[in-house]
Parts: sequence; C-alpha cells; structure tokens
Amino acid sequence: MIGDDYFELRSRIGTELMALGAAVREAGEASPGAEAGTILNNLLASLKEPFVFVVAGEVNVGKSTFLNALFGQDFSRTGVMPTTDKILFFKHGPEVKVTPITPTLDEVQAPADFLRDFHIVDTPGTNSIENEHQEITERFVPIADLVIFVFSAMNPWGASAWQFLEKVHRDWMRNVVFVLQQSDLRSPEEVQVITDYMRELCRGRFGREFPIFPISAKKAFLARSGGLDRDKLLEESGFLPLEAHLSAVVRGQPSRQKKLSGTIQLARQILDQLRERTVAVTRLLNRRASLLTELLNEREMQVDRTLKKVLPALDATERDYHEGVLRVAGLTNDLLATRRAFQKPPSPEDEPERTQSLDHRLLQELHHRTGDRWRQLSLVLEEDVRQYDRFVRSQSRQIITLPDPPAPETEGESELRRRFSTRVDSALRRFVLALELDEDVEPGLLRARQTARWLPRLVPGVLVMTIVTAWLGGWKNWDDLLPALIVLGSGLMLIGVVYLITQMRLAAARNAILDKLEESTATLREMLSEQLKEEVSHAFTKSRETLEPLQAAALQTEQDGALRLERLRRLGESFEALEKQVAG
Repeated sequence: MIGDDYFELRSRIGTELMALGAAVREAGEASPGAEAGTILNNLLASLKEPFVFVVAGEVNVGKSTFLNALFGQDFSRTGVMPTTDKILFFKHGPEVKVTPITPTLDEVQAPADFLRDFHIVDTPGTNSIENEHQEITERFVPIADLVIFVFSAMNPWGASAWQFLEKVHRDWMRNVVFVLQQSDLRSPEEVQVITDYMRELCRGRFGREFPIFPISAKKAFLARSGGLDRDKLLEESGFLPLEAHLSAVVRGQPSRQKKLSGTIQLARQILDQLRERTVAVTRLLNRRASLLTELLNEREMQVDRTLKKVLPALDATERDYHEGVLRVAGLTNDLLATRRAFQKPPSPEDEPERTQSLDHRLLQELHHRTGDRWRQLSLVLEEDVRQYDRFVRSQSRQIITLPDPPAPETEGESELRRRFSTRVDSALRRFVLALELDEDVEPGLLRARQTARWLPRLVPGVLVMTIVTAWLGGWKNWDDLLPALIVLGSGLMLIGVVYLITQMRLAAARNAILDKLEESTATLREMLSEQLKEEVSHAFTKSRETLEPLQAAALQTEQDGALRLERLRRLGESFEALEKQVAG
C-alpha cells in the first residue's frame, strides 16, 4: 500500500510516545508537570493527521474511476458519489455517510482503511461553470500534500486544466503529479507521444517537468476488487509505479519529515527532563532507603546499649534474692520446728489464719529490696527511648516524614515506665508463686506428725510394761529389776527411734524447700533476663513499627525507580534510533 514504510515509522514513533506518556503519568510528582502530558497528547494527535490528496481535472476524465481504483471500492455504485457536480471530501468513518457541508461540498465518511491515513478531495472539474467550485477547490489545494491532476488519454489538452495547473504551480507550489487515465484505450506508441508532449509543454510553461503516470483505473479496480489474474491486471494498469511514487512523496515530504523529526526532538526533551527528575527522585529514594536501614540498625545497637545498662541489675537482684531466701529459710525452720510436730493439729475452725505464707514473704522481700531498682531502670529505659527518638528525628529531617511525637505526660509515671515496672513485678510474682513453697510445708509437717503421734502412746505403754515386768520379777534385790530395766531401755530406744524419724521427716521437708529455693536462683536470673530483653525491645517497638513500613515502601519505590530509569533508558535508545531513521 501507499506509504507503508512511512506509516510503519510513524506507528513506531506513536508507540514510543505512548510509552513516554505512560512513564510521565507513572512518575506522578516526578514528572515535568501536566504540560508534558498535554504536549505528548498533541504530538500523538499531530502524528495521526492524515495526508490530504486533491484530485483535480476536467469533467468526465475518469476521476471517479481513479478514486475507485485507489480505494479498491466502487463508491459510485454504492451511492457514496451520487453526483459529479459537487466537491467530495473523503474521510474515514465506521459506515458510509454523506454529510452536506455547503450546497457544493459534501463530507463523505467511508469504512476504507486507506482513509485512516489519507483524506481525499474529489473536485467536480476545472471546467465547471460554478464559481463556488473554483473557490472551494482553491481552499483545499493550499493545504494539500499532493495534487493529482487526472487527464484523459483521449483528450489531455483541456485548456481549463492547464490554466488551473498553472495557478496551482505558481501560487501554491504544491507537489503535483499527472495521471493519464484511460491509457488502455490508446496504443503504447500513442501514450508515449502524449506523455512526451505533456513533458515538453510543462517545460515550456512551468520550467520543469511533472511526473506522468499512464494508468488504466478500470484494470486497477478489477485487480483490487478480486478479479481473475489480479497480478497481471495490476501490472498492466500502471498503478504500481504510481503507488511507488505516491509512497515516495509520502515518505519524503519535507513538512512531514520535519514534523516527525520535531516530534522526536520534543519527545526527547521531555524524556531528558523526566529522566533528570527521575534520577533526582531516585537518589532521594536511595538516601531515604539507606537512612531508614541505618536508623533501624541504630535501633538494634541502641537496644544492645540499653540492655548493657539494664542487665547488670540481674547480679544485684540475684544477691537480693539469695538474702530473701535466707530469711525464708529461717521462717521455714520455724514452720517445721520439732515442737510443731508434737503439737496437736488445730481443727480448721480453731486454726488461726497464717498472716504470711512463705511465697508471699519471699515476694515481699524481693519487692522491698528491688522496687527502687526497677523504677530507676525504667527511667534509664525511658531516657534512652527519648534519646533515640530525638536522634531519628534529627537524622530524618527533610528526608522522611514521621508522625508527631506523643505529648509528654505531665503527671505521674509515663506509660513506658508503668509498663516496665508492672511487667517486671508481674514476672517476679508469677515466678515466686510458681515455687509453691507452702505446698511443701504442710505435707512434711503432716508426715512428721503422723510419726510423732506414736510417742504419747509409747510412753505410757513403756511405763506400764516396765512396772508389770518389775512386779512380776519381784522387788527383793536389784537383780530382780533387771528384766524391768531391759523393758524400760527397749521402750526408750523405741521412743528415740520414733523421735528420730520425726526429726528426719521434718528435716526432709526443710531440705526440699531449701533445695527448691537454691535451684530457683538460676531460673530467676534466666527469667528476668528474658523479661528485661523483652521489655527493652518492646520499648523501641514503636520506632520499629514506624520505620520498617517506611523502609519497605522506600525499598519498593527504589526498585520501581530503577525499573523506571531502565525503561527511560530504553526509550532514549528507541528515540535515538528513530531519529537516525527519520534523518536517513
């Protein structure tokens, strides 16, 4: 088809312009502004501006047949060209539609692909008697990219056509091409004589020659409309050289080439501006991502520094716990004293309520000794958090937008200090109560009492047995009392064994409690260490929750920026190649 290489080049330029427009829209705030998008839209619209071909000639020289061959569609038969006394302005449309513009001008829309890139003006004839025809023709000719003069091979000497041609050439200097229609009605020799004479006449009148193409529009139309021997008909019609010339005109027209070149240059300017701004934005994004990574790394180091301030408190707490254990051990000895084993256990109604258990006594000792320490540590933690927050805000100024800091609390402890003290106290309480020291006191005491209750029974029994033995043996001399003494000694030994077992059970209960307290020291240190690490980490959680989403967004935007720069680089290479192709 006519101008295929030009339209392919134009299409590629249009594709790159759309890609550039998408990049401008995607860049958002980084774009050169809304003006760039408007410029690109205008460039796209300008690229799609169709070529205007004006077909002129005298009446009945075969212009309509020529247009049918050019379009490959019989417009005369379909009613698109109802008359020959009007100017017909052909444009592309979804369906055939004729719209009167003036009494002598109709706009014709037709679904021919050719008309997407070409607007055709079919004039009624240079020898028309209507003055308005001439005026309208003169209105279209100045804007035409090519004026096609159609002559009939049967009579190519019409005076009105040559007079009009002289005016076109002199006043508008448009590209002009001669089409010698109905050449199949002449012999090749006659056609050669006519074309030679027309060239000589042009040299005499205009000082130059115009391209002349003898054609048979009838054969070209038959070839285009699907007749037999299409290639042969098309070759015989003479249309191939004409189409090649028209393509050369389309491809090499200075105004169109200048438009393509200017479009590419303007697009490259927009691309360069967009690339510069994108590079600047990408650098800012790189700085933002690096800064956020640095701040998060600093957070981890700050957590470690704070832990180094807090963890030494474990040694002091361990010592305090050991001293508390010693006090609880003394209380344990009192609770598991021998006298309590031999006392009658009180009934549940009469048993006085114990004011303080071992667990609560140990917890009280810890609170008394460590309470001030945890409050001081909460102040240290709060100050470190504030210091880190000030550091983050000073480093991120004008680079990262952070939420406003919370208003300081004017009364009482801050939320951070309250949480720290409460959580540590709760951890200590859970730890001590989980020891269940009181659960070991009562079972041990009960076992000792179960043994000790035999003593009140054994003592009378031993005395009775001793007396009975002495009575049976008589009281005559000391030898008679020997059996009684043996019974008494055995009874006392039995009583001693019961007493010893009672003491052993009490000691076992005390030792079990002391062993549990001793073993719990290491567990307490481990538990407090984990709790302090958790609390210190939690104290800096808000900064992490603020910075990590910003870092993830910055890294993603940084990747998007790199991809955008790569697309812009490829666009620049495409425009450079297109510019060379247009210049070549």
